[in-house]
Amino acid sequence: MGESIPADLAAELKRNDRSAYLEQRLFVLSPFNTFWTSVLIFAFLIGSFAAIAALSGIALITVDAHGARLVGATRFALLFSLLITTVLGMQRFSRVRERADLMAHAAVLKGGIGDACEVTALTPGSAKLGRATVTGIVVGLLLCWTIVRPTPALQTIATYAWFCVVTILISVLFARGVALTRGASRDTRRNIDHRLVVDLLRVDRLSVIGRSAARAALIWFVVSAVICLFFVGGGVDPFTILLLFGCAAMGVWIFVATMEMVRRKIRRAKAAELERVRTEIESARHDPGDRLQGLLAYEARIQAVHEWPFDQTTLVRLVGSAFILTVPWFGQAIVQYFIERMGQR
Repeated sequence: MGESIPADLAAELKRNDRSAYLEQRLFVLSPFNTFWTSVLIFAFLIGSFAAIAALSGIALITVDAHGARLVGATRFALLFSLLITTVLGMQRFSRVRERADLMAHAAVLKGGIGDACEVTALTPGSAKLGRATVTGIVVGLLLCWTIVRPTPALQTIATYAWFCVVTILISVLFARGVALTRGASRDTRRNIDHRLVVDLLRVDRLSVIGRSAARAALIWFVVSAVICLFFVGGGVDPFTILLLFGCAAMGVWIFVATMEMVRRKIRRAKAAELERVRTEIESARHDPGDRLQGLLAYEARIQAVHEWPFDQTTLVRLVGSAFILTVPWFGQAIVQYFIERMGQR
């Protein structure tokens, strides 16, 4: 991690954060931290469904000979609420951790703190959120017409309306998430091409780029894990499957594409520096003194420079976050196993 941000700069950033995009402002203006704000968002969503169900005379759980279990609509309401909360909470978590790396970004960018403030801004400069919002609303309305139909599981117009609202909200969040990811990707590509400073003797500083890409990928991996929960109990449809693989692919693409861009820049810097050093070695080869030995040692050091801009800790965390996807599948298998065993008694 980088050093702490100066107090005056931190205060200025805090003021600027109040004009961030809506999803971030929910957390910026909240008097609570990221975790408790996320808990309150989840409580509001599921609480609103419970209130509507109670006013409509709908039971949230059923009790039979096998015990108590959630009504189908209640289970889906929990999953929808969890999905929205996860999207919002993970976006906030990623940006907060990115801001903590501001000084580390400043150490590898030509513009120093000025460039780092732009890189760690809550809203990517090139994101087209207005267009994404309209797209999300249109797609959400189509989903309400085709997938979230007023079936007996939803039971009333009021609960059906709740599912339509949250479906549109999820669609908007995903459309805006894609726009934010694409905007951040464009900004990252521009920063790597024009602002990133590759110091081959301090190449470990570039691991901040790996941490940044891993955080962005983590958002999509965790959201994919939540989507997997829809499969438990048979909630499988083409849209859910498409959403699952789309989120997982987005996470992989973010990390791999960013790392490959930085790797190519490191390779170019290594090739240029090795060519320069070998030219000097060629001119000094007939002078077997300390200068030649120093050049040979320097050449070996440059040749050994690590080309992938992430450390072992970042790689372990990324792989671990990808394995989050498997947890719901194991959970489903375990639950199914116990259900089958109990049914045999």
